[in-house]
Amino acid sequence: MILVFSQTDVSNHNKTKMTQTFKLKKGEISFEADKVKISDNSRELNRIQLFSSGIWTISGAISVLRYLKTSDQFLLWTGLFIGISHFVIFILNLLRSNQSEILFDDVKFIKVKKRFGREFLDIKLKDNRLRRVIGIENSQDIEEYVESNLEKIRTK
Repeated sequence: MILVFSQTDVSNHNKTKMTQTFKLKKGEISFEADKVKISDNSRELNRIQLFSSGIWTISGAISVLRYLKTSDQFLLWTGLFIGISHFVIFILNLLRSNQSEILFDDVKFIKVKKRFGREFLDIKLKDNRLRRVIGIENSQDIEEYVESNLEKIRTK
């Protein structure tokens, strides 16, 4: 955990601006006075997920079309399962945000989650989009910081 303090003078008002920075596996996340700055490889990962889900959706559709020719039930059910499940994943990835700067006014809640041994930070925006930050190293530190310093944002 890295703690960075800086002092700025804004329009004749002396304000102390505290920036809390946490390291990610590939990048960092900084909590400033009014926003969150995230530098990670989210855009690249989202493109890869969209591309692979699109390819698998097309593969499922082709399998269903092959069923129409051969009447093999296996092609129908595997094609439907693969096509529909990856189409749902494709739509969910479209609803994710890749913003690198998020104002606290736009945030509904921030929560650290753990699934399958992986820890990530979910930032739910007021427009119902989700910004997921993966690869956090000190999830306990981030969770404590969010709960203690960001009272105005609900942590669900």
